[in-house]
Amino acid sequence: MKSQFKLLSLVLSLCLLCSCSPQGSSAFSQHIYIWQRLWTAEHSVALAQSKTDFTVLRVLALQLHQAKAGPVWTEAKVDLPLLAADGRPVHLVVRLDGQLKQLPKDLLQQKLTMLLQLWQQQGVKVTQLELDYDCASSQLAAYAGWLKELRQLLPQTLAVAITALPDWLGKPGWLELQQQVDQLTLQVHSVLSPEQGLFQPQLAKSWAQQLAGQAKKPFYIAVPSYHSALLQQEQGWLVESEQPLQSQAKRQELWLDAVAVQDFSLWLQQQHWPLLQGLVWFRLPLPSDKRSWSYSQLQAVSVGKTLTADLKMSVQGEAPQLELVAENHGFVAAPLPTQINLSGRLCSAADAVSGYKLNFSKDKSQLQFVLTKAETVVQPRQRLVLGWASCQNLTLSAFKG
Repeated sequence: MKSQFKLLSLVLSLCLLCSCSPQGSSAFSQHIYIWQRLWTAEHSVALAQSKTDFTVLRVLALQLHQAKAGPVWTEAKVDLPLLAADGRPVHLVVRLDGQLKQLPKDLLQQKLTMLLQLWQQQGVKVTQLELDYDCASSQLAAYAGWLKELRQLLPQTLAVAITALPDWLGKPGWLELQQQVDQLTLQVHSVLSPEQGLFQPQLAKSWAQQLAGQAKKPFYIAVPSYHSALLQQEQGWLVESEQPLQSQAKRQELWLDAVAVQDFSLWLQQQHWPLLQGLVWFRLPLPSDKRSWSYSQLQAVSVGKTLTADLKMSVQGEAPQLELVAENHGFVAAPLPTQINLSGRLCSAADAVSGYKLNFSKDKSQLQFVLTKAETVVQPRQRLVLGWASCQNLTLSAFKG
C-alpha cells in the first residue's frame, strides 16, 4: 500500500512539474501550410528549416477550380519521398472552389482513395484530411449533409477537418456542420473585401472569441505570413498573391504588419480555451516566393522574438549607370531617411524617385536626396530604388532621419 501511495505521489508531482491538465490545454502547437502546386528543390531546405518550429505539415494535394468551361481538377506535384523522409504528421488538404455549382462526392472519393494509397505507400504519415471550401453561410446545412455522405465513402479511421470562415459563426447549420468533422481551423486572414487588407487583429480576436464560445470540436486558428497586391480592373479589384498575374494594371501592395500578427499569436496563447489547439501559418516560405515572409521572419514572429527593422543603403550597378538602393533585411517596416548625401566623380546626370527630390551641386560632385513623402517605409524583403546617377564613381557619405 505504501509503494502504491509513493507511486501516486510521484505521478502527481510530475504532473505539476509539467503543468499538465485534463484538457491538455498547455500544449499549444504550431502547424504550417505547404501551398505550392509544384514542389522544387527549394522545398528540401524549407522543410529542414521548419522542422524544429512546426509540428504538423498541412499539404495542398488536390484542387477543384470552377473555370468558364466547367470544373477543373488539379493535383499538386508533391515530392512524396521528401515528404516521407521529413517524418512529421501530414494533413492532406483539398481545396474546393467556393464558386462550384455542385460539390462532387463519388469522384472526389475516388481521387482521395488513390491519393491516400499513393502517399501512404510512399511512407507519408497522413493523419488527417482537410477540406478547404468557402461555403456560403446560407448553405452550411447542405455542406453538412454533403460531408456526412462523403465520410461514409472514406476510411472510417481517417480524421476529417474543415477550414471555417468567420461568417459561418452562429449561422444556421453551423452546429450541424461541426458534428460531421473531427477538427476545425478558423481562417482569420483574407476573409474581408480586399481593400480592407489581409488581417485585422481586433476582428481576428473577436472571431476567435466567438469560436471559443461556439466550438464543439478542437480548433486551430490560421494566420498569414505573406502579403499580396490589388490590381484595379473594370469589374473591381483583382487580388495577386503567390502567383504573379499577367496584367499591366497598377499594383497596390497589401503589406502585412508582422507586429500585429505576433501580438495576436501571443494573445491567443494566453487564452484558457480547452478546445484551442494552436496556430496554423499560411504559408511555408520559399526563396522564389516573393510575397511570403522570409523563413527567418516567420520564425521570429512565431516564437515571439523582438521584431526590428534593418535598413541597408547602398550604391549598386556599374559605372556610369549607378543606382541608390534601400533594402530592409529586418522583420518590420523601416522608415526611409529624410535626407541622403552622396559624393560623385565625373557625374553628368541624376534623378530621384520613390518620393525623393534631388539637389545637385553646380559642379555635380554632391548629390542630396530629400524625402518629400511623409511616412514612407521599406517593407521587410523589399528592395527600393531611390534614385540614379550617371557617374564614374558614387559614394554614400551620410544619411539622417
